[in-house]
This record gives sequence, structure tokens and C-alpha cells, in this order.
Amino acid sequence: MATLTRILAGALCISCALPAQSPTESKPVAEVANVRFHSDVLLNLHHTLFAAAWARRPEAASGRGLAGKLPAPLDGPLTDEERAAWDAAVDHYDQHIAPHDLLFGQGMEPLKIALIAGDLDSPVIGRHLRAILESAMAVYLRHFWPAHDRVNRAWIAATVDRMKQIAPETVARLEKLYEAQWFPSPVRADIVWVGSRLGAFTSVGPPPHATISSGDMSGGGWAEVETVFHEFSHVLILPIQARIARSLGDRIREHGVLWHVVQFYLTGAAVQEVLKGRGIDHEPYMYATGLFDRAWGRYRRPVETNWEPYLQGKVNLDDAIAGTLKMLDAAR
Repeated sequence: MATLTRILAGALCISCALPAQSPTESKPVAEVANVRFHSDVLLNLHHTLFAAAWARRPEAASGRGLAGKLPAPLDGPLTDEERAAWDAAVDHYDQHIAPHDLLFGQGMEPLKIALIAGDLDSPVIGRHLRAILESAMAVYLRHFWPAHDRVNRAWIAATVDRMKQIAPETVARLEKLYEAQWFPSPVRADIVWVGSRLGAFTSVGPPPHATISSGDMSGGGWAEVETVFHEFSHVLILPIQARIARSLGDRIREHGVLWHVVQFYLTGAAVQEVLKGRGIDHEPYMYATGLFDRAWGRYRRPVETNWEPYLQGKVNLDDAIAGTLKMLDAAR
């Protein structure tokens, strides 16, 4: 942490455009339902460099890359020295870090943990990457971070305001559906200006940690609230995920994604139900974005047929799982 403090102290003196509170502190911006939302400068720098590297690649234009699309160009009145430092950092990410998935890539989870801890001295980061980040940090703080942080904080403020309205009912509904307890102590969600290609991802931990993009999420409004509940439902669904895996047996090689389809369905339905009770129309993410038909069309009828009765309390978990697998087998 000492190294990061020194870097930021030096960077801050070259910029008068930074917010009054130093971004080095990485204190929670807001908290609701034991979810603490952060706008962390190091993690945002990491994601921005990752996305900038992918923006150079032809896969980015077709949406097949590992990073989200940059929400805005990374333009600014950079000096020649600053441009050289920034380009060197993007080059390094392009060669060594961008090839790895942000969630599943080798070494990426320990790297993320070190970054949110502000620990540039961590051996996970190493001397070379530390030097790259130190050099890029001054450029980022001066030219990009103030705007990125404002976007993150606006996203947090709007999302938390909505979450507060429905959190008690939604949490209770999720606990019932997943037969699991919501978080008794705070968990962390980092909001980043640009994220993964999918916009959000979660490490189940312990401790659980969600990363959500403020700049490229589709839908807005209540869709972002559903996204937060969905990301932390990755922890709640673990027992159901295990039950589905046991029921699948060898078929898990064919239907390994089924648990995630069920998670999208249950959490989306929970948010939709709570909002409907307040007279608010909400189309769950997997329907609103076409994800169900686009990616998981084979599962739509089996999931809807068997998990809607579960939502209504007409069947139990084992019945919902068994019915789903029976329909999938019949369709082979």
C-alpha cells in the first residue's frame, strides 16, 4: 500500500482536476443490503488498460473480445512523455494481460485482489508490471480518472437509490428461492468504467467480489439493480449448482451452463415480482437483452416449464431440476 500512496501523491501534485477526496483511499462510495460499492482507481486503471489493448484488436469490432467496448475515446492533451508512458502500458497489457479472461484467466484473480488492496508491492504484480502501472497512473489520474470516477459514482448513486427501495423484499425472496442466506456481513462490489465483454462478473470467494461496468451496461435503471442482485446470486446458487451437477452426472459436459440459466431466471423473476408489487414493469435481463433465445434457446422451454411452478411454490427444487432434465433428455 505504501508504494501506491507514493505514486498517487506524486501524481496528484501535477493535476488540479482531481476530486477533493483522494481516490487512493478506496473507501466505499455507498452501501445497501450489505453490498459496499467502490470506485477504485487501481482497478479502473487495470480495466481501462485491458480494454484499450482489446480496442486495438480486430475481434473488438465483432464483439468477440474479452473486454467491453470503450465507452468513450481515451483522448486528452497528453504530452509526448505521457503518450509514450500510456502507449507502453497498453502495449504491455496487449502482450501479457489482455489474452487472459478477467475472471478465469491464469493469475487474473490474484492480480485483482492485489489491485483492490492497493498493494503494488505484491509479488503477484511483480516489478515490471508495477513499473508499468506506476508510469500509467500519473497519466490516468491527470487525464482520464476524474471523468471515469464521476461516471462510476453517478451509476452507484442511481443504483443504490433504487436498491434501497426494494432490497428488503428482494433479499427475502432470493433467500427463499435459493434456500440460502443473504450476506450477514458486507461484501464488495467494484464499479469500473469499462469491464469485461459481458459487463459484469463475480468471484465467489471467499470473500465474494463483484465487478460491474458503469459505462457499457445495457438497459439502465432497474436492469442495473437486477445486475447487482444477479452477481451476488452467484454465491447463493452454489448449493443448487451442486444439486444440478449431481443430477446431470456425465451429462454435465453437455449442460454445464444450465445452473447459470436457472440463476438468471430466478433472480430476474425475483426482481420482477417485487417491482410488479409496486406497480413497476420490469423485463428480466435475459428476456430484455434477448440472451435467453440468443445463447440458451434450447433451455428456454424446459426452464420456463419447470421453474415457473417452483417460483409459485407448486413444486420443490428437486422436482424442478428433475423436470428440466427430463425435458432436455426428451429433446435429444
